[in-house]
Amino acid sequence: MHATMPVCRRCGRCCRQGGPSLCRDDLPLVASGPLGPHRLLTLRRGECVTDNVAGGVAPLAAELVKVRPVPGGRACVFFRAPDACAVHADRPRQCRLLYCAAPEAVRATYARDRLTRRDILAPDDPLAALCAQHEAETDLTRLAGLCRRTLAGDGAAREEVARLVRLDAAYRELLPARAGLPPEALPFYLGRPLAQALPACRAALAPAALYKPRSSA
Repeated sequence: MHATMPVCRRCGRCCRQGGPSLCRDDLPLVASGPLGPHRLLTLRRGECVTDNVAGGVAPLAAELVKVRPVPGGRACVFFRAPDACAVHADRPRQCRLLYCAAPEAVRATYARDRLTRRDILAPDDPLAALCAQHEAETDLTRLAGLCRRTLAGDGAAREEVARLVRLDAAYRELLPARAGLPPEALPFYLGRPLAQALPACRAALAPAALYKPRSSA
């Protein structure tokens, strides 16, 4: 007797938890389907994220690209209330594998062959070089260390955090103005603004963040 494969009930439970991350199997959907840059979000190396499959919150060891959430919310941008998917026929691999009552199939494969911006953008695309430059200049792992030093009273580190936040904002002004990119595509090309990707930035730049170490007696 053959085991029966679980069938998605289309209850919307998974969709409300956020969009899927993308893998190499999804490249055709990015190239010619509905998954254009304005529908995607890059989560950068070092960004603290909630892992709905493995559980817990931790910094990412490597970049990934996912379907972005609705503005100001958590649900997948393709979710349509009450319980429908706008791209169900062309949904990404993770959505095809995921069955909320039996997540073993997606748990075994969801971290494999994940797409990055480098996989999606053509090597000769000027935006690919610009994204790589932004990534190097605003490295989140280094920034997290600067935030820790700031909160320990390091004034020079605080100035560097502030400089990087300004630099990130300048990139976000430059791309729409010079490259004609729609603002809704920026989360794919540049990831989230630094203070969103790394909440420690907000703490580091808060007026009361920097304290003077107590002098020794």
